[in-house]
Amino acid sequence: MKTIERHKLALLFGLLLVLLTFGTTLKAQLPSPPNPPRLVNDYTGTLTAHQVNVLEHKLVAYNDSTSTQILVLLVDDLQGYSVEQYATEIGHSWGVGQQGKNNGAVILVKPKKGSERGQVNINTGYGIEEYVTDATAKRIIEKEMIPAFKEDDYYTGIDNAVNVIMDLCSGKFTQDEYTNGGEGIPIWLILIFMIALILIFRSSNGNQNYSGGGTRTIWIPMGGFGGSSFGGSSGGGSFGGGGFGGFGGGGFGGGGASGSW
Repeated sequence: MKTIERHKLALLFGLLLVLLTFGTTLKAQLPSPPNPPRLVNDYTGTLTAHQVNVLEHKLVAYNDSTSTQILVLLVDDLQGYSVEQYATEIGHSWGVGQQGKNNGAVILVKPKKGSERGQVNINTGYGIEEYVTDATAKRIIEKEMIPAFKEDDYYTGIDNAVNVIMDLCSGKFTQDEYTNGGEGIPIWLILIFMIALILIFRSSNGNQNYSGGGTRTIWIPMGGFGGSSFGGSSGGGSFGGGGFGGFGGGGFGGGGASGSW
């Protein structure tokens, strides 16, 4: 009996050792934070060098102006993790966002390869969950990312998602406005406003007597009426800011959403 019990204990100890070793191996297979630090990390060669640099400059400038960090990560293999677990582990281990603010987000993309499905996850830190809820993250994935990914246009899909997250966190528009498909001031309302201005101007002219000829210029402010394009470039132009200074130690609670195609 004692021999059988010893064998059972040895088997149990060996199984525990295997599980611990396997878990440690999984952890070790996650990529380490880049050195020098970068916010855009493509381990798949999917994006061009120019696309990586454009995204990097945009995200560095946003980090410099708001302290919010958005990490973009492309990998070929999830190393046994679910896409949600992988993104959460990266957010924790790399410390995306600022300590105390937890204002970080991880956009993880596993491109579609052969018969394997593509997967994507937007993982949000505690500090930005109020700006990007799970439902909003799901809509960003389904509306901005997957349609482009299905066309093998990974840059556009990622760039669209980055723009929406930046605009939501900056208060450019609310989650309700984005979710409900708001596109700024409707064109018909702009036209009515312009017609009203012209009628008022003409009515004002009819009540005054002017001598002499000449021309009059009607100036109508147009700059403030452009509709917001949620999938377009945020801000336009070149992006300032120096090199990325590094991650700040933010925390993640597993919030966000995932999708596949």
